[in-house]
Amino acid sequence: MKELPSGPLYWRLQNFPTLAQAQGAAGPASLCGRGRRQGLAVHARTEGWLPPEGTKVVEIGPLPPVIASEYLLRVNRAGGAPGAKTQIHTHPGPEAFYVLAGKLGQRTSHGVTYAEAGTTMTGHGADTPMEVFSAGTTDLGELAIFVVDADQPFSSPARFD
Repeated sequence: MKELPSGPLYWRLQNFPTLAQAQGAAGPASLCGRGRRQGLAVHARTEGWLPPEGTKVVEIGPLPPVIASEYLLRVNRAGGAPGAKTQIHTHPGPEAFYVLAGKLGQRTSHGVTYAEAGTTMTGHGADTPMEVFSAGTTDLGELAIFVVDADQPFSSPARFD
């Protein structure tokens, strides 16, 4: 997409009875997919924005700003067994998380932060080296939600200095 909504940006997750209803409520800054037997819409919007329908799951933000000539919005469903972790990497924009099950950990040069099932985590700005890991005693399930510079590689190897 060429531009983001003006003002501080938030991710808003909503449930709908069907995928078709989620797609009907989607705007240019929205992504839709299937949740458990229902539709899910993820909107990049300003705080408190209320769509005409759907049930709010959570609002995440404000997100660190990202400036680009074109943006990529992306949602990944991820997870792993206790102790599973990603390589140290960066993204050309902020990553936010909604934890579905287990406990998520994120290590950056700012320290280690955690989020439990049913909670969110707002990541750091573009090009922040990070490692994401399953920090609990049960399997992690999470949505990783991104708004990044579409002209840059989505993920790049990194290291902590």
